[in-house]
Amino acid sequence: MKKYLTTIIALIVIAVALTGFFVAKKAGWLDPAPSPTEEPDDTVTGPICAFLQEEGAAARVSRIEYVYDGDLLSVRRGGGSWVADSNPELKIIGRNVDSKLSAIGNQFAREAYRGEVTESKLLEFGLMDSNYYVRFFDEDGTVHRVVFGKENQNGYYYYVWEEGCDVIHLTGKSSRESLICRAGDLISTTIFDFDDSGQINGISISKDGQPYVRLRAALSSVPEEPRSWNVTYPLERAGDRSAIEALLTNLNSVKLAEVVELGAEDMAQYGLSPAKYKLTVSDPGKSISLSLGNTTSDRMYYYASINNANDVYLISAASVDFTDEPELTYIDEYIFMVSYTLLSRVDLEVLGDTFVLTYDAADADKEEVFTINGVNVFIDADRDYRGEFKRIGTAMYGLRFSGLEAEPAEKGELLCRIRYEQKDGTVTTVECFARDETTMYFYLNGSYAGGYGKQYLLTSDNTNYGITGTVANLCELLGIQYSQAE
Repeated sequence: MKKYLTTIIALIVIAVALTGFFVAKKAGWLDPAPSPTEEPDDTVTGPICAFLQEEGAAARVSRIEYVYDGDLLSVRRGGGSWVADSNPELKIIGRNVDSKLSAIGNQFAREAYRGEVTESKLLEFGLMDSNYYVRFFDEDGTVHRVVFGKENQNGYYYYVWEEGCDVIHLTGKSSRESLICRAGDLISTTIFDFDDSGQINGISISKDGQPYVRLRAALSSVPEEPRSWNVTYPLERAGDRSAIEALLTNLNSVKLAEVVELGAEDMAQYGLSPAKYKLTVSDPGKSISLSLGNTTSDRMYYYASINNANDVYLISAASVDFTDEPELTYIDEYIFMVSYTLLSRVDLEVLGDTFVLTYDAADADKEEVFTINGVNVFIDADRDYRGEFKRIGTAMYGLRFSGLEAEPAEKGELLCRIRYEQKDGTVTTVECFARDETTMYFYLNGSYAGGYGKQYLLTSDNTNYGITGTVANLCELLGIQYSQAE
């Protein structure tokens, strides 16, 4: 009898256990918690921003305040687009704001709690004094606030609540990062933003508060004609158009990489007071300046500011490597150059010898006639030395700067003087005076040209286009005595 009683009791215990199991399962008590590596169960979801579900609600939003870790970014509709009223210098891209507004309106998340949201509940979910929220201002004055709270236990989700609603949601960590905008999410990354880059007529670069190079363009009234550039500092002369246009292309491609701090109180900590470099680009209507300070610890970025504002950004260091180009890069390095067809005569004095070169090459229907010291360089078809004559011109035009110097030191002996006379009567004189044993100062029409070049431009052989070498070569071919001839 005891055996049967024991069996009956065991069956009763098993029945009770099974009943408890099915009751618990139906109640969901045995369901596993969402895995940290998986999305939470979305069987019960809802919009994290209910008011944006109303038709036309997004279009009625007149202002948005984003607060991320306590930092405020405020934008408002103005002139048909969005502008930053918390930081007027920021150039907001309106479509970025609209895109973020649409994203938060379309964001659905799992319900973590439904019921009266009391102060204790706000504390429980980290929503009471959160430093992460968005406030939407309706045209009618209504304000809607969406607050992000603390992480849940597994650390993969945040609690989020629309103020005034009876639901608290649980949303992925990436939602907070993407829905609370920071300046870098909304601004234009273009720095030198001009309506027509073809109208840019000024570029300047300063280093450590001192001017380094200044460039000025003369804009053509004919759209097809390229602008002509001049250097106005450190000397005044024609600019190298191709180098300057390449510089402008580089400037236009510089972008903001990241926002570091808006309204910074201490710009010196970023090396921006004073800045190490300052790049300014102008057109007839406005100027935009970019200041560069210290580099980041990995030397990948510069700290930067725009138009002297106290907003700090990061700029890729590789994108502004042109800041250390020598000034000579942007200067027309050749002392004088004009088409030989415009010349009538050149008086050349080099290292004590003198030569007179005459040119008759203006008429396309006539043979070109050149002479040196009265000797025609064309003798017959087998002795046509006009190419060798032009080689002398190439050597003379090859006089060029190798360095700049604000004021010349004591002027040494005259090494070379070239007097170019054009058919229209224009006369240009280039002079070279010894600077030291290997370099020479250049003077143009009696005035110091602002720099110096290498003496080998005079003394190199014919193969290397030295003036004495090309003259000696032609003189030897024509049988003219020349002291510099080998």
